[in-house]
Amino acid sequence: MRSTLAVDDVHREAVLPYSLRPMDWDDLDQVAEMEREAFPTLWPPTNYRREMRNRTAEYLVCVRDGEYRTLRHKPGALRRLFRRNKPEPPEQRRVLTGFLGVWHMAGEAHIVSIAVREDYRRRGLGELLLIGAVEMGMARGAQVVTLEVRVSNEPAKALYTKYGFREVGIRRRYYADNHEDAAIMTTDDLASAEYRALFDHLRNAFDERYGETVREYIQ
Repeated sequence: MRSTLAVDDVHREAVLPYSLRPMDWDDLDQVAEMEREAFPTLWPPTNYRREMRNRTAEYLVCVRDGEYRTLRHKPGALRRLFRRNKPEPPEQRRVLTGFLGVWHMAGEAHIVSIAVREDYRRRGLGELLLIGAVEMGMARGAQVVTLEVRVSNEPAKALYTKYGFREVGIRRRYYADNHEDAAIMTTDDLASAEYRALFDHLRNAFDERYGETVREYIQ
């Protein structure tokens, strides 16, 4: 798994002005941009157009409420052909501050990628995305949530442990950039009363600390 979670992903705010929703086609440029920033050594980059068609894949994006970026369209081939080079008006899109990728397979919700833009870290967004992964797993009937994390990434491992993940194995030389090992981590049974109680407690504590957030992915 690719992750940018760090111990300083905790910063008190009275209200958390962010929301989570499913990734759509208009998000792909910003998601690819975030991937390049968070994982500069990743090669080849993720083909998000293919992921959008992957029935086992599900992606969430974290949206900064009330903040927009301007997207300017380049003239298409037909416009150039007919010399209609007048540029299209710029489009305003919400700023995406993080994303999460999960593959649903064999009773598992497997986190394949989780990242927060560098300028938006230390605001609880990494934990919010992790909550989203567990909620999606529960909603889709997964038995467990699993992931891989660098063995040296103690802050991320501490957050995962807080949410009931435990180390169950090692993938040797898993990361291509430095051949670092990955720890395999998994939750207990998501349907168990013990895990439900733990997760509900942590989710409620998060909402009390940061403020409730809109999460549009639960059907």
